[in-house]
Amino acid sequence: MAILGLIFVAVCLEVAGQMLYKAGLDRAAPIHGPMWQIPNLLAFAGSALTNWLVLAGLGVYAAEVFLWWLVLAKVDVSYAFPLTSMSYVILLAVAGAFLHEHVTWERWAGAITIMVGVFLITRSAPLPH
Repeated sequence: MAILGLIFVAVCLEVAGQMLYKAGLDRAAPIHGPMWQIPNLLAFAGSALTNWLVLAGLGVYAAEVFLWWLVLAKVDVSYAFPLTSMSYVILLAVAGAFLHEHVTWERWAGAITIMVGVFLITRSAPLPH
């Protein structure tokens, strides 16, 4: 059960990182012209990397990576990684609540399908290393 807790915390960190990225990029300077042109890409990167929310998101991701290493040191990746799909479900709820995004019933149906898969995966015991 402890490994499931670590995975859940890693998933929550992933969601927090995405939310910080989105909040920061929503405040970034708009890109005029095609994104694939080098000057536009550099302007976008400069705007993103000077935004404290984006930088905080990077810090949260760094913490998630460290935690994920702990998870993978304990169980098979074939058990642990599919459980990260819980982030899709949590992100739908958080994006709707905090970013006021409209989450359609089709997205919720997909999230429910994912949770059925997560439930089936958790029914198998992780093989400790």
